[in-house]
Amino acid sequence: MRKKGFTLIELLVVIGIIGLLATIAASAINTARSKAKIASAQHDIDQIAKAIDMLVVDTGQWPGHQAYNEVGSGASNEICGTDNDSPPASCSSGLSDGTSGIMGDDLSFSNWSGPYMLKIPSDPWGYEYFFDTDYQVNNQNQPCKCDDTFGCTNAVVVGSYGPDGLGVPTGGANAYGCDDIIKILYK
Repeated sequence: MRKKGFTLIELLVVIGIIGLLATIAASAINTARSKAKIASAQHDIDQIAKAIDMLVVDTGQWPGHQAYNEVGSGASNEICGTDNDSPPASCSSGLSDGTSGIMGDDLSFSNWSGPYMLKIPSDPWGYEYFFDTDYQVNNQNQPCKCDDTFGCTNAVVVGSYGPDGLGVPTGGANAYGCDDIIKILYK
């Protein structure tokens, strides 16, 4: 007479299947979290871009008293905070400083009617957003060093250093990270 119940092999197969399903679910959750952080950064960047647009309408200047609708060049045109590696040498102020004109006025903006944002949030990875008037992008509007086979041009952007938190991961000036999340304001 045979006893009813599960054999050891049957139990191991069921445990293996449950483990496989748990691994697949965990992977899907991590992918969803990554996409949610990118979407959050894109939303914040859109809000900062709207604040910059309001600043431009009132004062006729980009943040940092830079000429509107002009692609800049040289040092000190970036407005950003520290990145994951070190403070970028060319960033003397962040978007929340009065010189940017978004949250406050350094008393040098004519017709300033802000604040245009009450607070500049950190990106989902804990870093400050940046504004750059000579950010290099390719013809597909992606950071140039990711794929420069299409040629590169300077653009005015607001963005995030992305998940790696690095403003300039390799290659020196204007070698942006492929994971940077940007919005082009002028090209």
